Amino acid sequence: MNSESPLWHAKHVVRAFLALIVLLIALVLGRQFLVPDSWGRSGWYRADNVTEQRAFPLRHGGNASCGECHDDILAELTDAGHAGVRCEGCHAPLALHVSDGDKIADMPVRRETSLCVRCHQALDARPTDFPQVHPREHVSEQGGEFGPDACFECHNPHAPL
Repeated sequence: MNSESPLWHAKHVVRAFLALIVLLIALVLGRQFLVPDSWGRSGWYRADNVTEQRAFPLRHGGNASCGECHDDILAELTDAGHAGVRCEGCHAPLALHVSDGDKIADMPVRRETSLCVRCHQALDARPTDFPQVHPREHVSEQGGEFGPDACFECHNPHAPL
């Protein structure tokens, strides 16, 4: 083709178009080989993963599971300000304490101020009606010393108010 021809530069557009077509074909074929068949069957994830997760042993039981043996504590928790807090958040997964309905070990208790501070440290982003404190100031105002279990000297975590 003559370099004076108006179609002289069109060959670059044709090459780019062909390269784009080859790329699109490669992407479609690659997706066929790389994306599992169960992708998108039950939402925006690989549906076979649900079955795979069921094969793992159950570790968490939720508050209702704890209430089967500790109904008094669960009632105290439900009536208090910590009704929305899960038992396992401050203790440990149920599987470390109970297996097949039988107690296998004492339930670990995490008596750490850091657990309380995670929710109750004063932050501008929290709702104003949510109980918030400046932990060190709060403890010193109460005449205590701030330490790893300072909150538990005055507050029962099951009925904190």
